[in-house]
Amino acid sequence: MTLTERFVTLSVALTGFDAAELTATGMAGIYREFVTGRVEPPLYARLVAALADTGADPRAVAAKDEELAELSRAICHLWYLGTWPGLRADDGRTVPFPFPSRGYAHGLVWNSFGGHAPGAGRPGYGSWAGRPAGVAGDGER
Repeated sequence: MTLTERFVTLSVALTGFDAAELTATGMAGIYREFVTGRVEPPLYARLVAALADTGADPRAVAAKDEELAELSRAICHLWYLGTWPGLRADDGRTVPFPFPSRGYAHGLVWNSFGGHAPGAGRPGYGSWAGRPAGVAGDGER
């Protein structure tokens, strides 16, 4: 299993999306490199081990360890919104990191309700002028 595949497996447990959906975003490798570059290796390894020990139950991990809960939330935030919220430093501050528009456009938040990121890709220019598919017109039910 590659490092990216391991990150996707961890992310499946955290996000609720399956591996194919996460991989289809095109962000798995980018996010893995970012997270493993920002997070201390022992902390990341603890999260991987804790998820394996609990049968991939992120709630059980969060209940036992606040530091792992914070990392889990940050990874979910990254996948859903395309931004890194930052982890608390020793002084209590966080340093958020916005990704380029690609992270925004491929955020899981849009997939969660079957939508697309406004201003990014589908449905395309001028699509707002027509009625969305599956929506009844005036007088139709």
